[in-house]
Amino acid sequence: MTLVTLPNKITRNSHHTVLVMRDGGTCQAVCVVNDGRIGDVCSKLGLIESIASSKLDHGEVAFDGRVWITHSDMPRPLHAGRH
Repeated sequence: MTLVTLPNKITRNSHHTVLVMRDGGTCQAVCVVNDGRIGDVCSKLGLIESIASSKLDHGEVAFDGRVWITHSDMPRPLHAGRH
């Protein structure tokens, strides 16, 4: 499944950002936890859509029917000097 965020369907509050994504005729609510480490959700929509699509494909849906994305779902940057 390839989820894409619907325009004007992003709602932010102090705790999380809710996005409505769609793949064909299927809509999915995706929540991104706003813990300060993820940064601006809108600037990372492509990455967040990929993560949400993967989680949905693997059945990682919460009890409330939403896909939740936290800092631990984000890729880790490679640090210079590490081998």
